[in-house]
Amino acid sequence: MKRLCTICARGGSKGVKNKNIRNMVGKPLIAHSIEQAKRSRLFDFIAVSSDSEEILETAQRWGADLIVRRPKQMATDTAAKLPIIQHCVREVEEMVNIRFDTLVDLDATSPLRLAEDIVGAVKLLEDSDATNVITGTPSHRSPYFNMVELNGDGTVQLCKTPP
Repeated sequence: MKRLCTICARGGSKGVKNKNIRNMVGKPLIAHSIEQAKRSRLFDFIAVSSDSEEILETAQRWGADLIVRRPKQMATDTAAKLPIIQHCVREVEEMVNIRFDTLVDLDATSPLRLAEDIVGAVKLLEDSDATNVITGTPSHRSPYFNMVELNGDGTVQLCKTPP
């Protein structure tokens, strides 16, 4: 069974500038996902897709096997993720001349997952008739707990009621 891990990280974040390469607990954010994929010992290759040379260089330094330069039209804040993953897989399959049986895409912005979580999700996928597995976790409190709303005068306040 041939397995590929993709990590897709856009360079033009509007919310937190350069978030994918910002230091988080002593290493760039993207490094956490690369290391988790490596610790899982599941993948033939770990590929990082980005439009940012800085992200791609960081990914290589932290152990990504392959880098994929993403076309600019796939690097907008409205670009859908599935075509980006598909592009990455096609590029990698052409680079290494392998057709992969299992694909795992890890979000660069989820540094708290464990390698065991990845192993469990892949086992669930490969032991079932499912075509994909999406992970999640129950919220321990209402998402409205920290929501704020903008007042007409430019100040913010906690939401009084859920939208």
